[in-house]
Amino acid sequence: MSATRANADRVHTELIDTQYRQARNNIVVENACLAFMVATALLHADWRIVAGWAAIEVGTQVYRHFRMLRRYAAGIPAVNFAAYWSRHHAIYQTTLGLIWGLTIWLFASADDPIAVAESVCVIIILTAGAVPGQSYNPPALYGYLVTTYVPTVVRLLTFPGLDYHLFGVLLAAFAGALVLMCRLQAESFAAGVRIRFENVELVEALRAQTATAEAASLAKSQFLAAASHDLRQPLYALGLFSGTLATLDLPADARTIVGHVRTNIDALESLFSGLLDISRLEAGVVAPKLEPIATDALFERLDQYLRPIAAEAGLTLRYRSDGSAILSDPVLIEQILLNLGTNALRNTMRGGVLIAARRRDNIVGLEVWDTGVGIAPDDLARIFDDFIQVGNPERNRRKGMGLGLAIARRSARLLGTRIEVASRVGRGSMFRLAQPAAAAPPPPAAAETVDPIAGLRVLVIDDDPDVREAIALLLGHWGVVADVAGDADAALARIATGPRHAMVLTDYRLPGAVDGLGLVAALRQAAGWPLPACVVTGDLDPAIIAAAAACGIPLLHKPVQPARLRALIAHVARA
Repeated sequence: MSATRANADRVHTELIDTQYRQARNNIVVENACLAFMVATALLHADWRIVAGWAAIEVGTQVYRHFRMLRRYAAGIPAVNFAAYWSRHHAIYQTTLGLIWGLTIWLFASADDPIAVAESVCVIIILTAGAVPGQSYNPPALYGYLVTTYVPTVVRLLTFPGLDYHLFGVLLAAFAGALVLMCRLQAESFAAGVRIRFENVELVEALRAQTATAEAASLAKSQFLAAASHDLRQPLYALGLFSGTLATLDLPADARTIVGHVRTNIDALESLFSGLLDISRLEAGVVAPKLEPIATDALFERLDQYLRPIAAEAGLTLRYRSDGSAILSDPVLIEQILLNLGTNALRNTMRGGVLIAARRRDNIVGLEVWDTGVGIAPDDLARIFDDFIQVGNPERNRRKGMGLGLAIARRSARLLGTRIEVASRVGRGSMFRLAQPAAAAPPPPAAAETVDPIAGLRVLVIDDDPDVREAIALLLGHWGVVADVAGDADAALARIATGPRHAMVLTDYRLPGAVDGLGLVAALRQAAGWPLPACVVTGDLDPAIIAAAAACGIPLLHKPVQPARLRALIAHVARA
């Protein structure tokens, strides 16, 4: 069976089902007309004729309700169901129409125009009401109209008098109009059912495509999570070892090699950090914490990172601040400007970069100007997309990974603003975002003179022996005592029998059924106090990020830079 024929059969089946489901709705109108016809016919015709006709009409209703509808509801017959009941309904309606068409022959005569009018009025009411209710099965309605109007019109034409003849012609024209209305109504019903089926098919197809896409996305996420963890684990250890190596007294050529190693490690860390930032933003766990920020202090922090990049490229780097302050999230706004500044320096061959703060009324505009290659108008709409680098077709990793502007745009949205761009090819670009002005923040507290982490005891849990060794070695250089464990059981044993620990540093993926978050909860219960903890992971799964945020446990993503790890331990020590 062709698809077109199959669809036509489905539409026909649905129309017939609708016809039978609303068959009981015709009872009230039909019985009201029956009562009226019997009451008026008794005034003009023999009661026995009226009683016989009424018995036949009532018999059709009994047959319809106790035979037709019950068998239809029972699904009989099982073969050619819709076609069978379509024919059955047409035969029934044709018979019923004949019963009503005979009323003018049985109850009216040319000498009694009142009886004629009463009979014709009932027929008009019945047939006009049948068009919207019976058009689901056009053959049945056509049969009903023909057997009702033909006897009536013929009877009128047999009466003497021009008025009866004209009345018959008018009634025939009305019957023709009803046939045309039935045809249009039937086409409209069929089109509605057909569209509904098409919509259902489209929805099902969309659901199937969505399910396929979700399954593919889940598989990709699971693969990336596993691959990220497996890639980050050795990179994590390598970064820790190189960080320790850089603190040793090495010959000049060895220090040069260590520098190259760290440069390449930094490139990998930059990629993973970019992916992590996007995952955190998409997971919805980053909530802005607004506070007053002095633009002068903000620019000083930016300069610590951007100045070496500018010096290496032979570019000038200038700042212009009017001493204003902004109300913003210090982490997000610094990340945005850092990404914009790094992007500007990487795309500038000569000249330099200017980072400025300009206050107008209650708004401070933060701007990054460069004298770089510029951006073509056709590329302005896509520079904020992930992994897009319009000026780096060779994919030189020294020019970044194409994530900086994408992260900056997402972070700007969290701050309730957007990044505006103006650029001319060969002349340079300007990136700008606005933040509310704020009162100047209090001056920073005096720096500590005592190393806050010296003498702390940290419990390190990781199933990778290289990582455990690297962390222990690095912590030892900082004066931190490291107790190491390879799984949950060993960690719990350390808590139960060993000295009190200042904090726990655990990997997320551990042998057995428990993960890092679950282990922290178990360790805190065993210790009997809210033991400070941090979970380290190589997964970029937003669900893990959200779970850690819900538990209030800091989450570090591999590879962790030694400076960041030290800062975390110092923060815990101060707390």
